[in-house]
Amino acid sequence: MSLGNGPLYEALHEVFDADYSPTPVHQLLAGLPSLVRRRAAGQRCFYPLIITTNYDDALEKAFLAAGEEFDLLTYIAGGAHAGKFRHTRPNGDSELILGPNAYPEFKCDERPTIAKIHGAVARVDGEEDSFVITENHYIEYLSHTDIAKLIPVNILTRMRKSHFLFLGYSLKDWNLRVILHRLWGAEGAGYNSWAIQSQPERIEEKAWAKRGVELMDMRLEEYAALLDARLQSSFEETLP
Repeated sequence: MSLGNGPLYEALHEVFDADYSPTPVHQLLAGLPSLVRRRAAGQRCFYPLIITTNYDDALEKAFLAAGEEFDLLTYIAGGAHAGKFRHTRPNGDSELILGPNAYPEFKCDERPTIAKIHGAVARVDGEEDSFVITENHYIEYLSHTDIAKLIPVNILTRMRKSHFLFLGYSLKDWNLRVILHRLWGAEGAGYNSWAIQSQPERIEEKAWAKRGVELMDMRLEEYAALLDARLQSSFEETLP
């Protein structure tokens, strides 16, 4: 940017500090913890890890509206702590993560985690805004040779041993391709995974398939409605 990062951050803060309403996709995700608990029927359960590159807080608002507690993991793009993550607990307490490979939090059997890996808008203090958006940000973000030095250990373990559902992401984004390569290596996903994308190009279909990800040509709102109906029906079928 010819005017520098300052004006860019100010413009982005104005955009993402707006009061955006949660979408049906946000509401679907916020409803998952309740379904997990109901299906577990008092047994140990594992809550979802939701990874997003969005800067707004519509997803968090959906969880709060649903009465669901969650851990929030936010990447810091600039300032003295650039390159680190911050953990915010349900009670509002936050902690800078200095040693990701030795950080014991984010236990998936306690509550869900929302990981904002490209930063987020700071509602209270715009000086705390964090946006991975410039070329230098991406170079710094993706230059880590060891991803274990960037992402907290419990989150990284979960990412490497989970099925993925990509909602609206495109492999045209080179930064996403690099992240997936760091995470999965050349072999691609080790667990069956899916991507939802409307009207993908043929080259993207091949790129997802190469990584072992099944691509479904569908609008996100349509998919969210179908998945929600299927989850509700599946739960009802398990009732005595």
